[in-house]
Amino acid sequence: MATSTQIEVHEYLRGYYEPECELVSGVLIPKPMGTLEHMNAERRLEGLLEVFEQRGLGKAVHELSCRNGDDVRIPNLVFYPLDARFQDGLLIDPPLLAVEILSPSQRPSELFAKCEVYHSWGVPYCWVVDPLKKTAWEYSRDRTVESKDKTLNAGEITISLAELFTA
Repeated sequence: MATSTQIEVHEYLRGYYEPECELVSGVLIPKPMGTLEHMNAERRLEGLLEVFEQRGLGKAVHELSCRNGDDVRIPNLVFYPLDARFQDGLLIDPPLLAVEILSPSQRPSELFAKCEVYHSWGVPYCWVVDPLKKTAWEYSRDRTVESKDKTLNAGEITISLAELFTA
């Protein structure tokens, strides 16, 4: 549940929050706790993105705080260009890709709404991954597409769902 106390971004940056919180319009929004399946999908996806790091396309990092104005969001995983800018340890340039992994306490529509926010920040690609149903969606400004072709795409990045969900 979100706290009703409004805080400024500089206060947020000085704080420590357990559970981890995002800052949205001055309100702290706790992030849901990840399950084993959630963490496995996050770790596996980060490993699969290493291939694209080695090609010099960017860097994959999990739980990296991304700031846009006075809002701070923490996608489960981002892939950002190597020339991306940081301020106070927070990514201030839009990442190439933001990934949200569905937790049991969330609905896909909540994560699609976060993708809308990421797109408004200039993030060109968003993925929503459901580790329990072993499915995923590519989300763009124009459409949401379930990955029926069994791959996730973000520009030059292509990840096979079979590889992602291999135990």
